[in-house]
Amino acid sequence: MRFYLGVDMGTSSIKASLVDETGLCVESFRRPASVMNPREGFFEVDPEAVWWSGFVSVCREALSVVDAADISALCVSSVCGSFVPVTPSTYPLPLRSAILYGIDRRSASIASELNSLWGEDFLKKKLGGAFTTHSIFPKILWLKRNEPDIYEAARFVSSFNFVSARLTGVASWDYPTAFGGLMLDAETLSYPEWFLRRHGIDLEKLPPLGPGVGVLGAVTAAASMETGLREGTRVMRGACDVNAEAMAVGAVAPGTAAAVFGSTMSLLLNTEQPVPVDGFVPGVSLMPGVWRVGAATASGGLTMDWIRKIVGDRVVKDGAPTGIMFIPYLDGARTPFNDPAASGAFLGLRSSHGPDDLARAVGESLGYELAMLIEIIERSYSFPEILDVSGGLTHINWLMRVVADVTGRTLRVHEHDASFGDARIAMLADTSAGLLPSPVPAATVEPGPRSSEYRPYRSEFARSSFMYSRRNLGV
Repeated sequence: MRFYLGVDMGTSSIKASLVDETGLCVESFRRPASVMNPREGFFEVDPEAVWWSGFVSVCREALSVVDAADISALCVSSVCGSFVPVTPSTYPLPLRSAILYGIDRRSASIASELNSLWGEDFLKKKLGGAFTTHSIFPKILWLKRNEPDIYEAARFVSSFNFVSARLTGVASWDYPTAFGGLMLDAETLSYPEWFLRRHGIDLEKLPPLGPGVGVLGAVTAAASMETGLREGTRVMRGACDVNAEAMAVGAVAPGTAAAVFGSTMSLLLNTEQPVPVDGFVPGVSLMPGVWRVGAATASGGLTMDWIRKIVGDRVVKDGAPTGIMFIPYLDGARTPFNDPAASGAFLGLRSSHGPDDLARAVGESLGYELAMLIEIIERSYSFPEILDVSGGLTHINWLMRVVADVTGRTLRVHEHDASFGDARIAMLADTSAGLLPSPVPAATVEPGPRSSEYRPYRSEFARSSFMYSRRNLGV
């Protein structure tokens, strides 16, 4: 029997899934990972010690379950909007730590500078949106200005291509990840040479582009020795984690949507054509001919961990809305405000409220924030009534009931993570997309009878969220 290996390199763990040719996950593996926070607003990962070592470790564990010769193909994913400066060699060596996605705010002032220089309307037309802390080019320019020696020596690869390039000797960016990082001209789907020339970025520092579902290359003899994988095993170009999550839950066709409740929260809607939405991440989707509207928050598991440290572990019971409005912008606001300086707040507190109410209010805020994102998208494109969800927070039953009630959406909860989606992408090396088995949700959560009680608070959250962000997008 053939097997497919998927590996997702996250900020808190390296996860792997081994899937057989029927689409069944036969084994999963996990290794801890860590993020560095060297300065306020700076978030980085050691790509050698965390990502490569973690990848090799889970590979070795997978190979204790099946023979290397039985793994037909593999795929790697990692955090979106992140990159690694590496040596321009077939076995890339990191020149510094990887710079992470929108939570890394070092380039905020450069993004604002670029938006003023080019004009946001022009950038929306040419790149799909205005620059934010999630964009790649402002961070490359930060590197050019602040670490010029590293910049001059570097070629820039995506977080997951750091690993796939080591496996195959081929460096490449995939279209969805590059587009989501505002690295592509929306009209030509190529690097924007007009931007690169103006800012002195050498085109040769950016590897060739290609589809995420395509085969990048094959495991080399050297990589085989290091990982235990069979030489010649096919390696897919790969995907950023939200696209791998979408594949894991089967939300890759137009009209489907996926939400990931991880350390932060991500939302992805697949569309038949480009749908520009102010403040959202545009781009092509994972599958050919499909587009996407993407959103990412700074809230999620990190926010739930924060309130847990304050009030302890609480047994949150079902009930009416708390009436407390929590603004979850503790680490700034991402979609749609993209304001690193935004702040959080509790509103509507009364002396009768206790720790249980505070814990529930934070959970409600995740539902309100998701509902606000959906409502903004719906002004431009129809949003489905069913939302496929995954991520660590989906195991908190009361939270998923609250999210279903607040959003008014039916949640299909899936137990597998992005690494399972990676394995499904790897299956495309041997089959067509139409022949992939459909993933089966572990549970379905319908909006309950109290769903209507949350509707007034949804609009209140949208109004209040603006109070704590400097940017008014009309919500």
